[in-house]
Amino acid sequence: MSFNNRTVKYFRTIRAYVYCDICNDVIGLDINKEDIRNGLQTGLYIYKYKHSNAHSDPDDPTDESWKEHTAGVYIDNKYEVRGIKCYFGDTPLTAEKIEEGTKVPIVEKDIPPMSVHLGMISPDEYRILQLCDGDNTLNEVADISGMDMKELEKMMAKLKEKGLISLIIRG
Repeated sequence: MSFNNRTVKYFRTIRAYVYCDICNDVIGLDINKEDIRNGLQTGLYIYKYKHSNAHSDPDDPTDESWKEHTAGVYIDNKYEVRGIKCYFGDTPLTAEKIEEGTKVPIVEKDIPPMSVHLGMISPDEYRILQLCDGDNTLNEVADISGMDMKELEKMMAKLKEKGLISLIIRG
């Protein structure tokens, strides 16, 4: 199913309609704008929603949507959904089979938001650093951020030179 995530903005909340590829269904989430602002700072806010599918097919042995799983919803500073990642377990990479040679960026140092205001890193670099939590592969960081892969690789090289990230190659 092809579904574009939608966001309806209200005064104090947003209503995000996102597609859960485990449930094969659209879920509606009410998210407090203040929580987003507090968690956002200058990057992306990640809202984690644990749920299970109440309408799963008990006769289908491949349907595991009845098990509790998490939808990680990535929200930008304009309260728009930038991406969603659904997974079983505590983190997205625990449930995935990772191909050999897959690059996973991990932040080496905590970067305060003040670094952006002081000009030490750009707002785009800060936003990317928030996605480099060890739960996302390099391709997923590119998808969620909307960046071209070559542009992202240049930025990763620059951040690596500054000692801010490491690229772990899985496999």
